[in-house]
Amino acid sequence: MLQPFTTFFTFLLRKAKSMFKQPRIMMSACCKENLPKRKFSGLSTTSSFLQMELSSQFHQVFKLIDSNGDGKISTSELSEVLACLGYNKCTAAKEAEGMVRVLDFNGDGFVDLDEFMVVVMNGMEKEKEQEEEEEEKIDGYLMDAFLVFDTDKNGLISAKELHRVLFNLGCENCSLRDCKRMIKGVDKNGDGFVDFEEFRCMMRNGVTS
Repeated sequence: MLQPFTTFFTFLLRKAKSMFKQPRIMMSACCKENLPKRKFSGLSTTSSFLQMELSSQFHQVFKLIDSNGDGKISTSELSEVLACLGYNKCTAAKEAEGMVRVLDFNGDGFVDLDEFMVVVMNGMEKEKEQEEEEEEKIDGYLMDAFLVFDTDKNGLISAKELHRVLFNLGCENCSLRDCKRMIKGVDKNGDGFVDFEEFRCMMRNGVTS
C-alpha cells in the first residue's frame, strides 16, 4: 500500500508543478491511450494562473483524474492513473480500491475534492518535515567537516589553518598565499576568515578549490 501512495503522491507533485511551466495541460502518450477522452475546459494557463497557489494546481490535477467530471474520484479512475504510472491492470485495480478506502473519509466509496486536498496537503507537510530533517543531517556533516579545518575551534577558518590541514593531507605545493586566495574566494563579509555559514554556502554550491 505504501509504494502506490508514494508513487501517486510523486505524480501529483510533478503534475502540479508542471502546470506552472506548461503553456497548456499535456498528458503523456501512455495516459492518452489509457484514460478516456475528456475536455479540459477552463484549464488553460494564463499569466494570472501562474500566480495561483499550489493548492489550486492540485485542484486542476483532481479534475484531470476525475475523468467523468462528476466531482469525485472513483476506484476505476484512480486505477487508470496507477496504470499510467507502471502498475499492471490487476495490481492497479487492487491498489486503487485500498487507496480509496483510506482516502474516503465520509464512506461514500469515492474521493471528493475536500478529501483529496486533505491528503495531498498533509503529504506536502510530511515531505517538508522530511526535507528539514535531511537538511539538519547535512548541516551536521558539514559542521564535522568545518571543525576539521577550524583547528583552534574559534568558529573561523584562517588561511594558516587551511594551509596546515592541506599540508597534512599531502598538498605540499599549496602555499600560504594560495590558501589566502582560497579564503578570499569564499569570504563574503571580508573579515579574512571563513565562518560556518560561508563554508556551508561554499559546500552547498559545489565550490571546490
